[in-house]
This record gives sequence, structure tokens and C-alpha cells, in this order.
Amino acid sequence: MPTPKDAVWYLRIGQDRVESVIVLTVSGRVSHQTSAELDAALAKAIASNASAVVVDLSAVDYISSPGLRALERASVTLAGDRRWFAVCGLQDAVSVAFELGGLTGTLTVEPSREAAIAAAARSAAPGA
Repeated sequence: MPTPKDAVWYLRIGQDRVESVIVLTVSGRVSHQTSAELDAALAKAIASNASAVVVDLSAVDYISSPGLRALERASVTLAGDRRWFAVCGLQDAVSVAFELGGLTGTLTVEPSREAAIAAAARSAAPGA
């Protein structure tokens, strides 16, 4: 019988581009052990010429404080470059972590990938 020590805390990150928006699709658990992978994927997205970055967390069931800090740093960096950033698809446990970490009012949170991409397009529209 598996024990908690046998649990595999994997993290997978895919990257898509929808027009000028980079979408990172994250699945698994963002733990102390895997947060560096998220940091690296965010750095790569930030280094691109995308006008916006969306992080889809709909397949994430756990996020640690280093993961939350990585998202917050990305948001601050992109805002400094006048680029848009959002996370989407928060499961209940991840939403609670965002609330406890004080990020609910700080980061743009959209309900779905589609809603986040549409919001990114609106933010890039002239006069937005």
C-alpha cells in the first residue's frame, strides 16, 4: 500500500502562443521541489516578445509559497514592462492558497483559459 512518502509530486508545464499571448499550462503540484521549474518557465515567457502571459492552473491541485512568489514576481516584472499577466482556472485548494498568500487582490485571476485570453486581447486593444 502506498504511503504519503511514496507520493510523486510531478509538475508539467506546456507553453502555447495565442497571437501575442503566451499561455503556460501547468499541471501537477507546485511544491518547494518543483517551483524552480515554474520560475524557469515564467522567465522564458517573460523573455519572449509576448504582450501578455497567462498561467493556466486548472490542473494544479497544490501550490506552495515559493510557487506563489514566482507568480507574483512574474506579475511585477511584466507590469513594469507594461505587459499583462493573469492566472486562471484556480481549483478550490489553489484558490485558498492565493487568498492566504494575499494574492487574490494582487494578481488578475480569470475563471478560465478562454476568459484570460479574451481579457489579454482587450488589454492590448488601442485605448485599453
